[in-house]
Amino acid sequence: MQMRKLFGLGLLFLLTGAMALGQTPAPAAGWRHGRFGWTIIRPFPDAPYPAASRAHGYTYQGKFYSFAAHYDDSRVAIFIPSGYRPGNRINFIVHFHGWNNHLSRALPYYRLPQQVEASGVNAILVVPQGPYDAPDSDDGKLTIQPGDFAGLMREVVGFLHVQGRVRTTRIGAIILSSHSGGNRAASDVLQFGGLTRHISDVFLFDSAYGDLPGFLHWLEASHHRRLVSVFTDDTSDGNLDLMAGLQAAGKRITLMTKASLTRRRLARRGGVFLYTPHLPHDHIMQRRSYFQLFLATSRLPRR
Repeated sequence: MQMRKLFGLGLLFLLTGAMALGQTPAPAAGWRHGRFGWTIIRPFPDAPYPAASRAHGYTYQGKFYSFAAHYDDSRVAIFIPSGYRPGNRINFIVHFHGWNNHLSRALPYYRLPQQVEASGVNAILVVPQGPYDAPDSDDGKLTIQPGDFAGLMREVVGFLHVQGRVRTTRIGAIILSSHSGGNRAASDVLQFGGLTRHISDVFLFDSAYGDLPGFLHWLEASHHRRLVSVFTDDTSDGNLDLMAGLQAAGKRITLMTKASLTRRRLARRGGVFLYTPHLPHDHIMQRRSYFQLFLATSRLPRR
């Protein structure tokens, strides 16, 4: 806790000092410019890990996953698409990866930067490192420290501001996205992450394995919100439970297949479900560019 306070004070000093001197802080090392925009992967104190929940590692199906190898990575990936226009608020897309994954693989494999850039939305992508290459849905501090998500996003905003990448520290709309086992992190953020009123959309990519009340309660609280769940038979039970819960609450449900999918139907507020039984679980985000399509039909401003 003391280290996070020192980090925050240091960041504030850098920010206010640069503003007082009328200078633009020099960009930090680590930014990479590519075809689709700018990317950096760096640690943040309020990232999900390290956390007490996995301080002693984790055992799954008889195999031990140590803290040092799988739960001590505090890095977060940030991607700013080409043509991004800094405004009076910063809109974000926050994605939680699934099991057996890490940032350096997840970003290119699921074509996250390409799809954000192609969607045309004026938003910054943030991808926290979850359990590193482990079959685990634990989300570290996002569960055990209420408001940790808000703390992480404030750290990201402060860093971007110091870097001169944005001109405000005000957070605008947030879209949450999860693939596969990232569902718990997304659900916990909705319930006690501290920024629930900013979250306009949630995307579940074959991710309704459990932790469903967080999604239901969030969607029931406002008719301006949208949950889009694309699913295979792997998560059909969870999606049926979500649909039943929404129907019981009197919420509108839109159920589609690839043949009946239209942008207009996809853009509806409420619960939107897309059944894709022939699409492999690990290709559900990228093979048909559904991440790009869901973003493009959101209400985020365009670049």
